[in-house]
Amino acid sequence: MRALLFKEWIKLRPWLALLVVGHLTFAVWFFLSMRQEFRVEHAEIIFHQASRIGRLFYDDLRYVPLVTGALLGVAQFLPEVSRGRLRLAMHLPVPLGALMAGHLALGLAALLVLLAFDLGALAVTVGVFFPAPFVASAVATALPWMLAGVAAYLGAALVLLEPVRWRQALNLVVVGGVIWLCHLSNAYGAYDLALPGLVLLTVLIAPAALLAAARFRDGAVS
Repeated sequence: MRALLFKEWIKLRPWLALLVVGHLTFAVWFFLSMRQEFRVEHAEIIFHQASRIGRLFYDDLRYVPLVTGALLGVAQFLPEVSRGRLRLAMHLPVPLGALMAGHLALGLAALLVLLAFDLGALAVTVGVFFPAPFVASAVATALPWMLAGVAAYLGAALVLLEPVRWRQALNLVVVGGVIWLCHLSNAYGAYDLALPGLVLLTVLIAPAALLAAARFRDGAVS
């Protein structure tokens, strides 16, 4: 398992380096754009737009986790599936559940670090320009976007591991539905009560990916 996970780490390092640079660049751009917003407009107008009108000044972050999760999932599993390397690994003396759990845990750990950085950058930027209550509101509003990134990663694994075409299409629709729910509303606090349900739906993609991996190992075609 250690050797397999080290192999995964070596494979993902270039992609992770690119993603880290991209997220750092976005964080700097986001901070500078927020500072420019306050230079152009009066602070009272911006506070009114945020607190009364409900304008999201950090809406540009919305699809960053989604793209990150999808790219990471494709980068990790597409080479394994297309070149047949994963099927070889599945016949090593390692339980399939442990093997796939290790693969998913490594990718999820890397993804969660990036998403935690995004939330931290959001909290710091909002905290610099807005009163403290805005920080908690911004983080709560962005949490469903982070879940969409996790769903995109797990969904990429699920779709790529599934060897049956009609199941692939069905899985793609289901995962797309979960991601759509995560982006259904951009209002402040819209997901405060629905967040546990979204977490459950996202987590359930993982065991579905394990079942798809079993079919992939067995060479299912229908």
